[in-house]
Amino acid sequence: MRLGLKADNLIERFADWFNLAPQPLAHAFFGMMAARTLMAGERLGIFGALADGQATVEELAARLKLAPEGTRALLEALEACEAVERKKGRYRLADRARRWLDPRSSQYVGGFLDFNYTQWEWWGHMEDAVRTGQAVDIHQFAPEDPRWRSYILAMYQMARLSAPEVARAIPLPRGARRVLDLGGAHGWFAAELCRRNRGLTATVLDLEGSVRVGREVIAQAQLSHLVTHQEGDVLTAELGGPYDGVLLFQVVHHLSPAQNVALLRRVRAALAPKGTLAVLEYLREDVEKPPSAAPLIGLHYFLTSKAAAYTPAELEGFLGDAGFRIESARPMRHVPLQTLVIARAE
Repeated sequence: MRLGLKADNLIERFADWFNLAPQPLAHAFFGMMAARTLMAGERLGIFGALADGQATVEELAARLKLAPEGTRALLEALEACEAVERKKGRYRLADRARRWLDPRSSQYVGGFLDFNYTQWEWWGHMEDAVRTGQAVDIHQFAPEDPRWRSYILAMYQMARLSAPEVARAIPLPRGARRVLDLGGAHGWFAAELCRRNRGLTATVLDLEGSVRVGREVIAQAQLSHLVTHQEGDVLTAELGGPYDGVLLFQVVHHLSPAQNVALLRRVRAALAPKGTLAVLEYLREDVEKPPSAAPLIGLHYFLTSKAAAYTPAELEGFLGDAGFRIESARPMRHVPLQTLVIARAE
């Protein structure tokens, strides 16, 4: 996946071909505006209101207690972002956007859009992080910090989109009964795995702030009989066991090489014979490959955890040092830029 600008006409294509327009300015200026426009559409209730039916600018402004002139400007910008459509002066959710922006949709991602206000704040510290090497360290927030709720609910909404595909790709041993989900937060991947494997239950081990929200997510889905949450730091907490499977999703990039090897050795000790280790992670491309938008994720990891996006070879090295061999590795279609690695103890 690459970031880019789409030319609307021949003149714009000509300008792009011959490098006549300052593309860095376009990325910075229009990227900023598009992101904030979509975030405002969510936070101000535009998407939820239009999910109920078409409306004029004046009707939306009155219903949401917004200024008519501001509402008009925002709706026109949302139309440019292909989030809404206009016909004869009335606005509606765009057909392609409805599955993502209608709060009643099972694929709704409004919570993630709202979470971007928190991420926007984090990215305001980027220059200091690069200068000093000191990250924001988002996992050190107090358990009662409201950012935990925003963070975990956003991750949950994304997990709902990919969990069925991920769960189908995880081979557990016959008769599997127990799974441990390390740093699993909302627990939705574990829940989907349990629903696909009769008799399977899961324990999610995560920090207190994350666990508080995760318990609510699972309870609201009436899946507490399958998934339980346990407070603890994956680096120091007793893992227990033996488990038929261990999930390590989006954790590796938060840890140093030494921490990863130490954790994986403890995971190996907690796994039952023939148990499955499943690692879901963004893996950095080889530096010789053409650049894409993927390195932006690596920069995000550095900012929020002073961590790194590792290469496939580096992950294989961590696993090998801990006594694992990789059985398979495949990209996930519903989790952009993420690879699911299946490993077993040697």
